[in-house]
Amino acid sequence: GKETTAFARLKAKARMTRYGGDCYGYCLLAAGFVDIVVEAGLKPYDIVALIPIVERAGGCITTWKGEPATNGGRIVATGDPRVHEEALALLSR
Repeated sequence: GKETTAFARLKAKARMTRYGGDCYGYCLLAAGFVDIVVEAGLKPYDIVALIPIVERAGGCITTWKGEPATNGGRIVATGDPRVHEEALALLSR
């Protein structure tokens, strides 16, 4: 579907991808060990506690459309605003 196609565009630009990890991936991102976390189908309770962790570490976290992540759904988090813009461009086509 459209979600899989959008993720495939982003994955093609990544050096390495991993599936799964839950909140651990966001902590790795906040600590500077990974560049991006992309998820879909999240509930608000899955993501709201992670938003301040990512943002206070200097990262960005939104929906794939660039909207606030507080309602869950399709989420993209990055450690760098430039990477975030690139990811949004690939995911929102």
